[in-house]
Amino acid sequence: MKVVCVLILLITLLKSETARAQGKRTPDSVNVLIRLHPRSAKNPRVDSVLVIFDRFDHTGAGIVKRIYHPTDNQFSIPHVPEGKYFITIYCLGFYRDVFNDQLFISKRHSNNLRYKLKQSEEYVPGTFIPDMEIDFTNLAITNIKAFR
Repeated sequence: MKVVCVLILLITLLKSETARAQGKRTPDSVNVLIRLHPRSAKNPRVDSVLVIFDRFDHTGAGIVKRIYHPTDNQFSIPHVPEGKYFITIYCLGFYRDVFNDQLFISKRHSNNLRYKLKQSEEYVPGTFIPDMEIDFTNLAITNIKAFR
């Protein structure tokens, strides 16, 4: 009788421990929020963005490779696995820019990425970019003092 009671207690104890362990399981992926901050109010909104996440150790190329349409110059990427990534962001549409970054994504860190947009100006017809004048006598190659 004692053996049966001990076996029943042992079995219930093992079952309750496995159920509690399954309840503690933490997610293996996180959400990443990317914000694109304009430096001036004249900058246009970003229409669409191509995002590429490549693993740092080259075990997964293009874990995230998708086009997003930001609202208020911010967007969220769901279910990104933890790890170190090479991040490439291409701004498409009227405003064009490229951001390259190397970052560690984990659930312990704040996964809010911020990138500052460069100032852009609209093209006005009838204007032109002036020619740059290069002084060949003042280059480092032709300067005698650079070789001393």
